[in-house]
Amino acid sequence: MGRSITPAELYEGIGSGSIPFILDVRNQDDFAQWQVEGTRAVPMKNVPIWVAMEEAESLAQEIPDGTVVVCAHGNGSGLFLETLEQEGRAAVNLEGGTAAWAELLVERPIEGLPDGMVGWQILRPAKACLSYVLGVPGQGCIVVDPARFAETYLRLARDHDMPVRHVLDTHIHADHISGGPDLAASLGVPYHVPAEDAGRAAPFANQPFADGELIDLGDASLEILAIKMPGHTPGSICVNIPGHLILTGDTIFVRGLGRPDLTGKAADLARELFHTIHDRLAPLDRRTVVMPAHWTLMDEIDDDGMVKTTLDAVFNSALVSVDDMESFIEEIITSLPSAPDFYDTIRRVNSGHPATLEEIETLEIGKNQCAASTSM
Repeated sequence: MGRSITPAELYEGIGSGSIPFILDVRNQDDFAQWQVEGTRAVPMKNVPIWVAMEEAESLAQEIPDGTVVVCAHGNGSGLFLETLEQEGRAAVNLEGGTAAWAELLVERPIEGLPDGMVGWQILRPAKACLSYVLGVPGQGCIVVDPARFAETYLRLARDHDMPVRHVLDTHIHADHISGGPDLAASLGVPYHVPAEDAGRAAPFANQPFADGELIDLGDASLEILAIKMPGHTPGSICVNIPGHLILTGDTIFVRGLGRPDLTGKAADLARELFHTIHDRLAPLDRRTVVMPAHWTLMDEIDDDGMVKTTLDAVFNSALVSVDDMESFIEEIITSLPSAPDFYDTIRRVNSGHPATLEEIETLEIGKNQCAASTSM
């Protein structure tokens, strides 16, 4: 292992078990907000850089060779590597620090799609966010819930000769800044986000999908539907490939349901969520694979490196099996943790309110907190 490691190499190294230790030298407040995480637990310690420099001799005895040292931008950690080397310890610097880690996207191919279709689940480890590319080689593709960093989506579309035809946000996100409007505008293709969420006067071009509308990827033999699934937000819309796959946004997670309180109408949206589950999802093929827009705990990532479940597993969970609406609403609302104050600001930015890059980067610090429950 060299003196430095890229975010992508670090993520894969965590998954393979080759990363022995992570030493995070950011300040304690930044570390408390979020840390580097992958698909396995890695021993980790936070020692602010000024303390680490003073205690370098004892730290060098405490950590193993191959320890990855992490700071905000890779500068302080790079200098500390030299100090560790003087103490006889060979460590590795995370290139670009947590700022680069925040932009990491990791794609995983989706199996079991209809003949002629390809797709990828794209993980953003720093935010525990998921986005998707679904397409037909030689025809076109749709990008769903994209992050601000477009290159992964553009590369997949380019490499498989399927121009982006649609960009969709399943709802107005509250935990991260969407790349949807900018991506669609740069490509000159339709952007779709529910009007119930964005407002009809949003300052960007928006062509909301109607409930049950066919999504055209250039192959009329493939049935891909946009279906309304309110509950997390008033307008949440999902992508359904009947009998194969449903992208559920923040409505259904691998473990839990989307919290209904982020628009200030918790009881009303919990009622909508109950109807979505029992009236809209229940009739679908229970073998359908469910892929959400987030995960909460790293053990929701399976052995293939993906976040997925089935409708059968969803309907065998304790919370979804509650068939009395009032009991369901009470259980959902009483399980809600406090939402971060800045979620309202993120929703406004995703609805078209201007923000500087510095403000956006600050708003995106920390993992999502969009689940009402992780007990499913």
